[in-house]
Amino acid sequence: MRIFTFREDGRARLGLSVNSALYDLEAVCLSLREVKAITKPRLFDQSVEGLTLIDLMEMGDEGLRALDAAERYIRWIASESADPWVLRNARRREEDIEWLPPVTRPPAVYGIGGNSPLFFRDKNFQIPAYPRGFLRPTNHHALIGHRARVTIPAHYSTMRSSAELGVVIGKTGRNVSEAEAMDYVFGYTLVNDMCSDSWKVVALRGQDEALMHQDLTIFTQRASTSYYSRSTDSFAAIGPYLVTKEEVSDPYNLMVYNRLSGVQRERAYTQAMVNGIERTVSFLSRIFTLRPGMIFHMGTMGIDGYTVEPDMRFGTEDYFEIEYETVGVLRNYITDLRGPFQK
Repeated sequence: MRIFTFREDGRARLGLSVNSALYDLEAVCLSLREVKAITKPRLFDQSVEGLTLIDLMEMGDEGLRALDAAERYIRWIASESADPWVLRNARRREEDIEWLPPVTRPPAVYGIGGNSPLFFRDKNFQIPAYPRGFLRPTNHHALIGHRARVTIPAHYSTMRSSAELGVVIGKTGRNVSEAEAMDYVFGYTLVNDMCSDSWKVVALRGQDEALMHQDLTIFTQRASTSYYSRSTDSFAAIGPYLVTKEEVSDPYNLMVYNRLSGVQRERAYTQAMVNGIERTVSFLSRIFTLRPGMIFHMGTMGIDGYTVEPDMRFGTEDYFEIEYETVGVLRNYITDLRGPFQK
């Protein structure tokens, strides 16, 4: 199932994508009133008004049953053998809705750093035997949805866009083994992990970045660049969907694409993870309690994102776009506050 969250009439609502068409879940449930059948389909046992994805996850198997029933109902009503007009008020157009991250207020968003083989290929760095990374802010300024605008601040000369797979936790757990880890995964989403190398200038003050392995002060300064740049408003785009895990038969067998205004900048493959999903979920569960709605984005896959150089300037129709086979395409338009380039 492919679930999304959007804002309409001032509040967040859940939707389902079925056969590439978008449906408002609340309107789907209301459409049952028009169904001419002695025994009407059973969807949710409660009102879905105000229901969030975290609420659905906390419902456990009952939530999945209701979603599955809603999807089967949509397929039936939308078919030629039924009455597609019944769903007329439930349909939505991608370009007309205000997309939100599928999980609007995740308990945590944890990014795995250095999870790409390319990151280590030309450096004298030790490849980590465990996932290491960073927590990023989860407020509505920091996290944005599909088609929302990314703002490049005026004082950022450069930035980077990285296509990453978001693993969404579906239930509470602690000290989870690698063998059990996938039982705690509800599904997958996309995360465009954006950051700015401009912070290196501030933190390193001209010192060689490679010295961070010899000097703890330089290491700490370098680590701060990752946190501050990723904490920038709008620098984490998430969506468009949460795809439940049964839709993705093998998360290690997906092609990855990273594009800038329709031009492909990178192509990769999810087999190229240094640390996989099972190890990541298990390791982090020994540090903090897993909770429904947490998102772990798995780093770049064989690539390390492309850099927006100082002389690259964007208009209002330019956009970042990432794609993971089966999971979806996440597009975000750019607001560039850096002004016209001057040599």
